[in-house]
Amino acid sequence: MIERHPAGMSGEGSPGGPLIGIGEVLTRLEGEFPEITVSKLRYLESQGLVSPERTPSGYRRFSADDLKMLVWILRQQSQNFLPLKVIRELLEDAGGELSEIHSEVHPFREQGVAPTADSVSVTLEELARAAGVSVSVVRQLEAMGLVEGSETGSTMVYDGDALLVARLAGTCIENGLDIRHLRMHLVAAQREAGVLEQILLPRLRSDDPVAVRAVRTKFEVLVEAGGQIRDVMRRRSMGRLGRLSH
Repeated sequence: MIERHPAGMSGEGSPGGPLIGIGEVLTRLEGEFPEITVSKLRYLESQGLVSPERTPSGYRRFSADDLKMLVWILRQQSQNFLPLKVIRELLEDAGGELSEIHSEVHPFREQGVAPTADSVSVTLEELARAAGVSVSVVRQLEAMGLVEGSETGSTMVYDGDALLVARLAGTCIENGLDIRHLRMHLVAAQREAGVLEQILLPRLRSDDPVAVRAVRTKFEVLVEAGGQIRDVMRRRSMGRLGRLSH
């Protein structure tokens, strides 16, 4: 749980101001964050990012500082596309004080590196917006097996692999490829993975770290060599188009 000092935050009201229910919180947030849901708020609470008070009967009551915190978190996700892990680290480093966080937070999508699988945790709508595609496209990619989500509580979240695939799919679609054609990449990858598993998995039965490192090295070499062979075969198979890549 992130330690916070309410008096150090400037909310949309004084720290000791009136508390509001979760329904009112949704109403205030929906204008800027139309995809916000009760499940999303509960998920952020479960991650220790916001800590509303509870009435004796168990209802959540949010302060002005809680609301300000939610707005800040949601903006980091929607504008800078920061994963919750990074958001949590920023808050922990600042002792839970928003005023202590550097005003210039660099957008995740502009860092110039591909997101790793565990570096992102976003909803379907957030994924679509960050990838620059429609929710419908993401749903089609998921139906084809190209994008996978996982349930966290009652919320379906998507990782960095899903973000990368959705972005690349958007690029393919923008350049004339039909979304149904993208499945060929999944089929080819699954076939390659099946062959590599047959060859390498039996060698992993040993607990010897030297053997494990050797298998990892062989895996990396085979993946790299296979990728280069595919590039050559693709170029050779495409005739005049293939020669354009020289």
